[in-house]
This record gives sequence, structure tokens and C-alpha cells, in this order.
Amino acid sequence: MGFFGIDGPFFRIGTVIADVMILGILWIIGSLPIVTIGASTTAVFYVTTKRANGRDGYLWADFWKSYRLNFFASTKVFLTIFIIYAILIFNIWGLSFENDLGNWILAIQFVVFIEITFISMYAFPLISRFELKYIQVFKTAFILANRHILITISNLALLVGVVFMVDFMPPFIIIAPGVYIYFSSYLFVKAFKKYRPDLDPELAVGQLEPLQLDLDKDEKKDEGNEPVSEKKENEPKKETVVYIEEAEHQYYDSNSNVLNLDRLKNIAGDKKEDE
Repeated sequence: MGFFGIDGPFFRIGTVIADVMILGILWIIGSLPIVTIGASTTAVFYVTTKRANGRDGYLWADFWKSYRLNFFASTKVFLTIFIIYAILIFNIWGLSFENDLGNWILAIQFVVFIEITFISMYAFPLISRFELKYIQVFKTAFILANRHILITISNLALLVGVVFMVDFMPPFIIIAPGVYIYFSSYLFVKAFKKYRPDLDPELAVGQLEPLQLDLDKDEKKDEGNEPVSEKKENEPKKETVVYIEEAEHQYYDSNSNVLNLDRLKNIAGDKKEDE
């Protein structure tokens, strides 16, 4: 198992480069109508977050499966963010404020601009891996972005770096989306696993309908103090979920996980932030 072996560094690095290039091209193809940028971004995150969590899959098939499955949810979120950005940019750059009140309004809009940027970074990874309603996407993205501020700033720095690379080398734009999404996925997975440690289980046999968290009831815990979710009936299901009958815990297939919002709310933001 040398440097050039099939499990060696050369092969692994080459695989990452190839994946990044293919995902960048797929992102461009999926984003061509412009309004589908959200669906395309979500689909790439679906592929890369699985890889970041050590779970390989079929890149082409996984991309288009998530693209189709999350198309409407991610498109609605993208169009909402786009409209907010358009209003903010118009107000910030197109209007002049010559009094103290105007300056305060301008400052508030800058704050909103920063927060919507943070939200937009988390929204599509969340959609790719969790069943969240439209409002829950924004609410959860806001909480995660501000609670895990070091991860947020790191992702923002990575995004700015990729933009500068595109400005310096325009042809880089072909793979730029793949570069950003691939490497940022490692940070997002780190944040997600604080609330769903069972993300992408290794063992999986049989298929059942996905389990939902009942957000209206108190969270139950097993003997190991890990959260156990209850099935929520009459909820729309995205896809099947894997389960092991002999296991003590429930296992979830990717893209049918439900983020543990109760646990997210109850964890103190000031206690041992392990970024």
C-alpha cells in the first residue's frame, strides 16, 4: 500500500480532484435556469456531506436524486433569499441617508445583510440532509449560524477565498462551486453531528418509512442519554429509511433525517462551544 497504491495518498487526492471537478460541472448544469441554483446547490451538498461523513455513494445518481427530491423546497428558499438580497442591495446602494435616523436604518440593513448571508450558507446543507419545513429552514439556519460562529466565519472565509480565485483565474469558475461546497461540507457535518450523531449510519438493513421528531412533546432519552425520536404520523415522507431490528437505536438514511430541534434549543450556547 504505497504512495501510488489504490488506497494511497495519490489515488485519494486524485479522487477528490475528480469529484470536485465533476460536482462543479453538475452544479453549473443544474443552475442554468438561474432559479434552480438552490436545487443545484442542495444536490451538491447532499453528495459532499455524505463523503465528509465517510459514506461513499454514486456521485451522479446521488446528485440527481437530491435535485429531484428537494427541488421545490430549495427553490422556494433560494427565491426568498434572492428577493431579500435584492431589496437590501437596492436600499444600501440606491438610497442616500443624510440624518441620524437614516444612518441607523442603513446600519440595520447591513446587519440583516450579514445575517441573511449566514443563513444562506446553512440553508441548503440543511435542506439536503434534514426534513424541515419552510420556516424551520430559516429558523434553524439562523440558530446554527450564530451558535457555531467559528464554523460560520470559516465557511465565509472559504467562500471569499474561492471568489478571489475566480477573479484571479476566471476559468476556475468551472470548478469553484465544487471546491467551496466540498470543503465546507466538512465543517457543516461537524455542526450537524452535534444534534444528530447518527448521521449516515454505517450499518443498514431493511427499509422502513422515515421517522419524524414530534416537536410538540418532550424529547425522550435512552439509557445512554442519546435522544430517541418518536414517529410522527401523517407527515409527508421524502424517502425510505434504513433500520436494524437487532439494534437498540434507530438508524436513519441520509436525506430523511430530522434535525433534533429540541436538543438544539436546549443546549446552552455559552457552554463549551467545541468548534
